[in-house]
Amino acid sequence: MFFFWVGIMKKNKNLIIFDFDGVLADTFDTFYPLIKNSMNHIGLPFKPDQYRKLFIGNVHQGFKDFINNEETYLIFKEFRSANYDKYYYDKKTKAKLFPETTEFVKKISAKYILTIASYGKQGNIKNILKENGIEGCFGLILADSTNSKEAMIKEILNQYHVAPEKTFFVTDTVGDIKAAKKVRLKTVAVTWGFHNKKLLTSLKPDHISTNFQQLLKILT
Repeated sequence: MFFFWVGIMKKNKNLIIFDFDGVLADTFDTFYPLIKNSMNHIGLPFKPDQYRKLFIGNVHQGFKDFINNEETYLIFKEFRSANYDKYYYDKKTKAKLFPETTEFVKKISAKYILTIASYGKQGNIKNILKENGIEGCFGLILADSTNSKEAMIKEILNQYHVAPEKTFFVTDTVGDIKAAKKVRLKTVAVTWGFHNKKLLTSLKPDHISTNFQQLLKILT
């Protein structure tokens, strides 16, 4: 039934792949405190700009390179994993969608197949979408801390049998733009997430958006 549905949909709609954190969800103040405390746990100070810089490439490889010790990295990873949900759902640091996200998703889902490629946790992403009544607007949701973003993009394209040139990738980080360009997707960088407009522009995405209204116009 799933593949029949995809076959019908692909005749009428093109595809959008969204990064989640920093694009649809306001989570910098969720994850930075988690990562800062995880780094402190292994004796390393960690500033916000250092966290943002990790997203210039694969963030998880960035953690390994920053720590530069396999045993210490495993201690960091274990602490981060044990505390992940605490920070994701705690009242002070709770992950939340941007105020405009729900309305935007409902509008754009009428014109596109919507998917997500994220380094986060699939269950958490689905929970926050469900809380806001828009989980059903999305098809495939890939969230993986082991695969590269490029690999996730390729898996989505394979699942939907959609050509790269008919696919938008919407992100807030330089690392994602690099990954999307390797697969020849149309790239849209948004400036309200982890990386600023100047840094995003340096990668020459196809489009830059400074607000959700502008993003809707770019995509439609």
